[in-house]
Amino acid sequence: METRPRRKSLITLVLVVYTLLLVVLFFYSLHAYLLIFYYYKFRNRCSRNVKRLVEYPKVTVQLPIYNEKYVIHRLLKSVVELDYPRSRLEIQVLDDSNDETSDIVASLVQEYRRSRFDIHHIRRGSRAGYKAGALQYGLEKAKGNYVAIFDADFLPAPDFLKEMLPSFDSPFVAGVQARWAHLNHDDSLLTRAQAIGLDNHFAMEQRLRFQAGFFINFNGTCGIWRKEAIIDAGGWHGDTLAEDLDLSYRVQLRDWKIVFRDDYSVLGELPANAESYKIQQNRWAKGTIQAARKHLPQVLRSKIKGIAKYEAFVHLTCHVNFLALLGLALFSPLIVFLKVENIVANWYFIFASFFTIGALGYPYQYFLSQRELYPDYRRRIPSIAGVIAYSMGLSVSNSKAIIEGWFNQKNVFRRTPKSGGETKGYRSDSKSIVPFIEILLGVYIFAALIYVVVNVQLILVPFLLFYSFGFLSLGYLSIKDKLFTLGPQEVLCSRESS
Repeated sequence: METRPRRKSLITLVLVVYTLLLVVLFFYSLHAYLLIFYYYKFRNRCSRNVKRLVEYPKVTVQLPIYNEKYVIHRLLKSVVELDYPRSRLEIQVLDDSNDETSDIVASLVQEYRRSRFDIHHIRRGSRAGYKAGALQYGLEKAKGNYVAIFDADFLPAPDFLKEMLPSFDSPFVAGVQARWAHLNHDDSLLTRAQAIGLDNHFAMEQRLRFQAGFFINFNGTCGIWRKEAIIDAGGWHGDTLAEDLDLSYRVQLRDWKIVFRDDYSVLGELPANAESYKIQQNRWAKGTIQAARKHLPQVLRSKIKGIAKYEAFVHLTCHVNFLALLGLALFSPLIVFLKVENIVANWYFIFASFFTIGALGYPYQYFLSQRELYPDYRRRIPSIAGVIAYSMGLSVSNSKAIIEGWFNQKNVFRRTPKSGGETKGYRSDSKSIVPFIEILLGVYIFAALIYVVVNVQLILVPFLLFYSFGFLSLGYLSIKDKLFTLGPQEVLCSRESS
């Protein structure tokens, strides 16, 4: 007699949880429609009239590196080729490496110093604070009034400083951020999907937030800071893994502005394999939620407009989407079963179908970003499916990162491995079981896919297909990368506390 009420309670609990997951995803998907609204609102707005550089302020270029032996040559070559008076340019190689990278850097720096470059090889003897710690250490020694920063996987063009510095046309401008372009976007479906995701971030999110007067963020590389603004905001902090986002919010909460230059881009290398991609995405997810925990209370108490607070809330908490996506993956097969077996009234599924409206916003954003940036955008459109599938596939590893970040677990900075286009590279020492969980989830979702096809619930096929492909692909590729990547095994992180 007790079995039926207990079963009914369990079904009710499942429906409540599933509905909450739909509400969370719908909340964030509505933001996509807001950006689409701003896209059409600002579509005909003229670009900023950037003046030519007349005076040449002293600039320090900071290159924070850690074990970058495959890419350090090309990075230094591109930086010394910057078209800027040598007497007004200082270069700091902030080297925290513990492999042969340091010997390579020492040799290159010595060579460039003989060519009269003001270049310094800076070793701290510790990785305390990770990238933020290195940048702060260099900042205290920097001679420049402006600080340009490049990660090891980017190649600034010679005109970078001359193009970007004129954007400091107001004493309230703290920093100027360039758009990222991609060296290897056509290498695989994975790199094409990454390129579209990043294009959307820059061409839609960053540009439209900037045009609307909302907070934006320095992206950690390919930008220039006013040294005074960094100092005014308290310098670089190492208490999150998103030191760039953290500083961006501290600066803007003190009424400085960050300028986004959508008309100028810097080429960079996308993670070439699934394991590197997940390392990068996990760090961003964990760091962003740490920044949310740190800054949201102050943002919500600040005097900025309500719509700007909403935008900042979405900006800082957007990775919560991955928790909801993972929950949806776990519950969807059960919901399908309840529908097929007529265990739940049909009105619930009609109600739930309302939330599918939100599913169209992000794909349309991706389309707009490609149309905005590339004359050949039509050939790129099929890869939007990859963005969706891999986003779903990331939900396991990113959910883990979000939970760790929110509960403030000890920071461990795992850098994104870079190969410089070589077939060899670093193999991660990670022994994570996440790839195996991804494969199990992929099989679970694929079984549900077969079930819906057999029962002619065809409207669910694309949804389950994206999930299944995302999980199976990332899981399989991660295991393959660990087993077959050519090159030495390397610890991609340091266990030193920040």
